[in-house]
Amino acid sequence: MLGSLAAAGSLLAQSLTPAIDPVCGLPRLSLRNGVAGEVYQLKATDDLGAVGVWDTLMRLAPGTHEHQWLDFNPAVQGRRFYRIERLTAVPLQPIDDFALNDHLGVRHQLFREGDSKAVVLVFTDNAHLADAWSVLQPMQAKFGSQGVLFWLINPQDTRASLAEAAAKAGVTVPVLHDLAQLVARAYQASTALETVAIANDTLEVFYQGPATDLCPTPSGTVEQPYLADALEQFIASQPVVVQQVKVHGTPLAINTVPEPSYARDIAPLLQAKCVTCHRPGDIGSWAMTNHSIVADHAVSMRQDLLTGIMPPWHADPGSGTFANDSSLTPAEAARLVAWLDAGAKRGDGEDLLATQPPPPAPIWPLGQPDLVLSIPTQSVPADGLVDYRYLLVPNPKTSNVWLRAATVRPGNRQVVHHSLVFTAATVSDFLQVQGGLGGFFAGYVPGMEAVEFPTGTGKLLKKGSYLVFQMHYTTTGTAATDQTQIGLYFAKAPPANELITSSAYRTNFTIQPFVKDQEITTETTLTRDSVLYEMSPHMHYRGHRMRIEAVYADNSSETLLNVPGYQFAWQSLYRLAEPKTLPAGTVIRVTAGFDNSLWNPLNPDPSQTVVFGEQTINEMLIGYLNLTQQ
Repeated sequence: MLGSLAAAGSLLAQSLTPAIDPVCGLPRLSLRNGVAGEVYQLKATDDLGAVGVWDTLMRLAPGTHEHQWLDFNPAVQGRRFYRIERLTAVPLQPIDDFALNDHLGVRHQLFREGDSKAVVLVFTDNAHLADAWSVLQPMQAKFGSQGVLFWLINPQDTRASLAEAAAKAGVTVPVLHDLAQLVARAYQASTALETVAIANDTLEVFYQGPATDLCPTPSGTVEQPYLADALEQFIASQPVVVQQVKVHGTPLAINTVPEPSYARDIAPLLQAKCVTCHRPGDIGSWAMTNHSIVADHAVSMRQDLLTGIMPPWHADPGSGTFANDSSLTPAEAARLVAWLDAGAKRGDGEDLLATQPPPPAPIWPLGQPDLVLSIPTQSVPADGLVDYRYLLVPNPKTSNVWLRAATVRPGNRQVVHHSLVFTAATVSDFLQVQGGLGGFFAGYVPGMEAVEFPTGTGKLLKKGSYLVFQMHYTTTGTAATDQTQIGLYFAKAPPANELITSSAYRTNFTIQPFVKDQEITTETTLTRDSVLYEMSPHMHYRGHRMRIEAVYADNSSETLLNVPGYQFAWQSLYRLAEPKTLPAGTVIRVTAGFDNSLWNPLNPDPSQTVVFGEQTINEMLIGYLNLTQQ
């Protein structure tokens, strides 16, 4: 028995006609006499007498035309009732942006796909990956050339298994790893093969549900191609009729995150992971001094978490383990976003950020140095480009000194873009520093944490030598001064090995205008057996990704560091959890990707051809290596 009811007037009730489809035996629903521009909600139940059992099947905007759909999940009791409701508000809301790494360690960000018309997300696990690809492959072949991108998203399985599953299924589109399940929760996707179609100009969802519904019959398969229909209509700039369909399938293992307590869960997490930078006087752009200030920044915090900008740790977790990993665990990220999504509520309990504030940012993070040397006070103009300045400071020590650390402290962070320090035996030797391309003695770049040299290593400062400061200043609109310093920390005894900062770099490259991802590589060969401790990528505003690999004598290779989402403002030093022994003859290969497109928000001018240069409007390609030689 089939019947129809209306929640908003007899006209809607008369517009909805249920009947049994003679081909596949399922309820067929006809809707006519809709109103242009209005959105409706189709619901079903098996028991009119029960309370709260109306199940939402579909959200649709049929306009004035007649449309028909099959209910692929009718009740087995033999009766089914339907109702149609007019919606006053559309429930699906856009999220600002998100970024995830795929099964090959490549980063994909929604905002940066602005050249595409739409992005289709299909949530799946490894078990359903082949099924998802079999549905998507023909649609990719049809719509890919029309500006539609297709991304599979796995919020369930381990990263190590994704590449194998993708290769086995023959998948040729990215399989994104939603490690903390933030994107799945943001779109409320909880079922294998659930599909989300996003308009790229507004980031709004124009369809969510199954890609298709299939009903086998003796004469063939009856299909309702929801996604294909939605894409056809969207690309033709027509209203999308079916906007949302309930998904019936295998649930994904999306972890439940109870609403966190600020006092119990969030304030301690922020204290442990965030306030070391976000405190008065430190590098963070704002200070987390109480709940109210954190709540005021809730929107930007959520966006930074979903795009991976914060915390400032950008190494791909699928390649390498690092001793100084400052990222949030998946559980911590999920907890923090859940709190933000719930309104960043204060709740009861102590506000640890206010009652137990961190100590003020220290002048010297490693403690008072044994020796502090300063450059002469520098005047920086209000505007214009400032050429690099090379300033020589004599080493006052009358004997050789081994250092356990050396920290460069900018006198004025507003104008000091970076400072590299080299050593030179004589005044004339400073010409050999090559601008820091081949390595340096100590340095400051935005976001790099002050740390001691790795255990068992040190750097030698020779008596009578000079420290050469390379100062790169940027103007702010106001004339300023700076007096950068270096703090030297003496080792109690000579280390077992001298730490050397070297690099693989390239200067002869050209980046074309408007290119989204131009790949450039460079290599260097280790001439002696070495032990690698740390790595640090260096590029400018167009630098988007960098991978550092070791290529061995048998031509096998190993990824040592992959930074798929390089951040110019946070040029981290990545210290291996276990130092890597590399035999002589090992080739260090550095592969970088540069985004000179309109969709790079930091791009100074995408219309320009870009070459190597010292200023940030130019580009660099350097993979720094901290190692010892045997």
